[in-house]
Amino acid sequence: MWTSNQTLGYLCVTAHYIDDEWELYKRIIKFTLVESPHDGRTMFNALLRTLQDWNIESNVFAITLDNAFVNDNFSKTLQENLVDKGQLPHKGKLFHCRCATHVLNLIVQEGFKSISSATKNIRDSVKYVKSSQARKQRFEEIVEQVGISPGKRPPLDVVTQWNSTFLMLETALKYRKVYEALKQGDPQYLHEPSTKDWKVAKKLCNMLQPFYEATKIVSGSKYPTSSRYFHMLWEVKRELDKQSSIVILDPRFKMRFLEFRLNQWFEEEAFRYSSKVEKTFRKLFAEYSIEISDPFLEKAHMIDEKVDENNPWADWGQHQSAQQMSKTNELDKYLEEETMSVGVELDILQYWKMHSGTYPTLARMARDILAMPASTVASKSAFSSAERTVDVSGLPDPTITSQKGFLLWNCLLQCHSSDKIDGSIELPALF
Repeated sequence: MWTSNQTLGYLCVTAHYIDDEWELYKRIIKFTLVESPHDGRTMFNALLRTLQDWNIESNVFAITLDNAFVNDNFSKTLQENLVDKGQLPHKGKLFHCRCATHVLNLIVQEGFKSISSATKNIRDSVKYVKSSQARKQRFEEIVEQVGISPGKRPPLDVVTQWNSTFLMLETALKYRKVYEALKQGDPQYLHEPSTKDWKVAKKLCNMLQPFYEATKIVSGSKYPTSSRYFHMLWEVKRELDKQSSIVILDPRFKMRFLEFRLNQWFEEEAFRYSSKVEKTFRKLFAEYSIEISDPFLEKAHMIDEKVDENNPWADWGQHQSAQQMSKTNELDKYLEEETMSVGVELDILQYWKMHSGTYPTLARMARDILAMPASTVASKSAFSSAERTVDVSGLPDPTITSQKGFLLWNCLLQCHSSDKIDGSIELPALF
């Protein structure tokens, strides 16, 4: 959801999918004005109509959303609706994917609360230089005098977006001598950072670097990101149950890597989490097996579901039956195979394309699961004519970005044609 400067609410729905040639695609399938109030029920109705218009209700695997309260209500309502219709795998337990970049943002913002004063003078210094043309020219003169090689000048950050603050600090550190010289020649400049401010900024950049790299990885749109989520956030316990099973589909890691990491973090509690992940994955595998009419696995699924609660040995009998039946299924064959070397560059989609004949059921699972975006960056980028705040490899150049903004401008006019908007308004004013 996005609210424009006209206080109108717009909804953008981006579909991510993998085609028969194992190519990952993202397509905006809905961009529309949404009436107030923008609560969970309104968003549910808007998205359900979108799914029905495209006839893809039964093709949905998951939805990626920020951690907003309204999104929790919205996703729960949609999940219940699709589960009641029998259109979600595993009864929708893997349906709601929380935006990985938002989770990272929450972690970092907590840290920023304790050092906000250290960044204030640097932010004010950047703002001061950008506030007039004369100050910009003076800054450039000092840059030349100091002898700093040409490069990107410190950008002004968005206070609520930590990654932009990181980029501002990282760049400003290179111009420390320029700001120190600026103080000597400009009596109006009152925001010179102290020596302590610069030291804190340097330490902060060192701490934020891995968070920034993690954000870039899970914010990409040209490659699967759900398979990389666990490696970035495996220590975040609350997200573990939903996301960790995806790493099993990476032939370099599988279940053994998951158990290794969990043992590192949870020690004696590790088995409880790993067994839950494996059970979830096996149930999902059984559901997909039924879809391709495998009677062997269908029977295994039935055994797993039907347990006589009055029989105290029922769970043990179920376990034995499942163990015997699982000896020949493709999931166990895949898990028992040696893992690939982690040093090998792997295109995970090409791997599953090549092995779809050997592991047809797992390949179908991989096509659905790996299409899940780990963050909402791809959808949010539709609301901006500028470059993404999160720098991702493969970003469009400014010319293409401007074209996208122009197309979006026309789209907005079509979505709300009854509103009299002056067509001469510049894009930055709108977005």
